[in-house]
Amino acid sequence: MAKSKPAVNEVSAAVSSTLDTITISTNIATIRDGGYQQAKVSGVSETVTRGLMRLIPGLGSVDDPFDEEQKTELREGYVLRFSELNPEVTYVAVDNQWVKESDLAKPPAKAERFIASAFTAFAYTQQAFGALKNEEPGKHQILGEIRNKVNKYVSNRVKDLKRDAARIYKADNGITATRESVAFIEWLLTGPKKDPNKSILATIRQRAINASSVGKDDTALPIKVIDDAIAAFKGVITKYQETTK
Repeated sequence: MAKSKPAVNEVSAAVSSTLDTITISTNIATIRDGGYQQAKVSGVSETVTRGLMRLIPGLGSVDDPFDEEQKTELREGYVLRFSELNPEVTYVAVDNQWVKESDLAKPPAKAERFIASAFTAFAYTQQAFGALKNEEPGKHQILGEIRNKVNKYVSNRVKDLKRDAARIYKADNGITATRESVAFIEWLLTGPKKDPNKSILATIRQRAINASSVGKDDTALPIKVIDDAIAAFKGVITKYQETTK
């Protein structure tokens, strides 16, 4: 089931209230101009990320907030941008080889052609694309390279989005590096929801007990050694906490 979404006009209004039409120039003549253009890009990026955070509950606060529908929609947007950056290319069959039509001085008029793009590369089902390797290996190689590039591009954009959303979420909620460090120490020593029996240290101790009880593990340590090591570890953490207060 898809997660609930705010009304589209609600998100649009939130974005348009800050930004209407932004023109970004990549013709950087001076450092001052470059700084100005960079600042515009940054502002647009944050506004778009906030818009997506409204549409995708949990974006910025949980590791994998996307349901299948959201993943599909997001991917479609990224593929659209990839196709703008990498326009379609027409290939022509010449001597049983696929050659870019733009590389030919006089392309044969009646030769077989096919268009390679982000869209045609994924027009095949996984099964059909696998069969293409045996049926038309040259075409399979060309489209396979595009598919790999698209997948890498999409993966990187998702990472960018999650990173930017996490930064915004932390800034909006006053989550600092110090607070995260304290949360980590609490998790390490007391376990999730402050249940010491589920802490990492408790898990280490229990595994040592289990290994010793089997009696066949020559690498098992006496439980007293484990307890002493855990006590020493806690002592180091406690001392660190005292010095950072």
